[in-house]
Amino acid sequence: MGADTIRFQNLISNIHIGKVNIVTGNNGTGKSRFFGMATTNIIETIKLSAGSFQQVICLSGTHNDKYPRNVWQASQDETAICYLGYKVANNMISDIAPFRVIVSEMLAAQLSQRTKPTALKFCLEQLSISSEIKLHFRYGKNKKSGISEFVSNEVSLDLFSMQVGFDVHAVKAAIDEKSLSLQTISVKRGDEFFSLSDLSSGERAYMVALLGALYCARAKSLIFFDEPENSLHPGWQKSILRDLRQVLALQNLETTILVATHSPLIAGSIQNQDAVTCNFPSGQNWQLSDLFGKTSDTTLKDQFNIFSSRSAVVVRLTQKCLNYIAKGDLVSPDLHTSIEQLLAMSLDPEPGDPMRNILKTLSFVRDHHDLPRSTA
Repeated sequence: MGADTIRFQNLISNIHIGKVNIVTGNNGTGKSRFFGMATTNIIETIKLSAGSFQQVICLSGTHNDKYPRNVWQASQDETAICYLGYKVANNMISDIAPFRVIVSEMLAAQLSQRTKPTALKFCLEQLSISSEIKLHFRYGKNKKSGISEFVSNEVSLDLFSMQVGFDVHAVKAAIDEKSLSLQTISVKRGDEFFSLSDLSSGERAYMVALLGALYCARAKSLIFFDEPENSLHPGWQKSILRDLRQVLALQNLETTILVATHSPLIAGSIQNQDAVTCNFPSGQNWQLSDLFGKTSDTTLKDQFNIFSSRSAVVVRLTQKCLNYIAKGDLVSPDLHTSIEQLLAMSLDPEPGDPMRNILKTLSFVRDHHDLPRSTA
């Protein structure tokens, strides 16, 4: 059994229930392998009616997610798995794929009246859309003549209203039987409707996350979210996990979230008591988060081991070095220690950045002004 496998199994076994579990690390350090193993293992425990979870939801900010095949090929009958990514059964990519899952659950929610109005209201406010939507369908091959008399290929729906102008049972059944397939959704802002193609990729991603949580999540779900930061404005990176958790909380759902991210804004967006972190490849265990409220530069240093040329520690060391140079003291042990610490951070400022010349100067001082040798 490889070291990664042992480490991954330890992390999977110790996922913090009810919290946001955040995985960070450079590309190639194993985050995708960990997600693949974690989804597979958790799904198996659910099927055996063992463990702490009853459902796995797989969200992705990237079209090229690495969830295992059994996740994105899962049928709608597999209630333990809800895939809200962009892969479809023939390994192609479809921007509409996650919305098809959401709309099917949305119609089921209309029938069962299970959606809590407070959670729905919060979702709509965060997405800046009204409760009026239009669903645009296309008929399956050779299916139109059999169902078009009973099921229209375009229906309007008010998400707050239990009174709708179409047969929800018939539409839901046609979708389940693949006689009807969602083509797009139109959402309303102000007095105007916008189709999904009119929205930015970030808006669509935010919509999948919040509506997925609203309509697809069940009690004791484990929600995987792979690289949620993709396509999101920095402001949305700071808010997406908080909004996702709020939607779940307003439905009184006990859920757990597992996130893989490269974004310091994502990693530091959850209050410390509600989050744990693990940085690959060195991380072997979950650690209580201490990232909330820190600047992005500090989070990059503390969690991602990346130093910004403008971070507080870099500024402090640079100022100390320049003070020694300004005094003409080029052989101070403290100066050379500070230079070594600064250069060890492997900073690489862009051409034109004054810090680039400062680092060159400090490197020259280190190489050409040796400390006096001890005569002892």
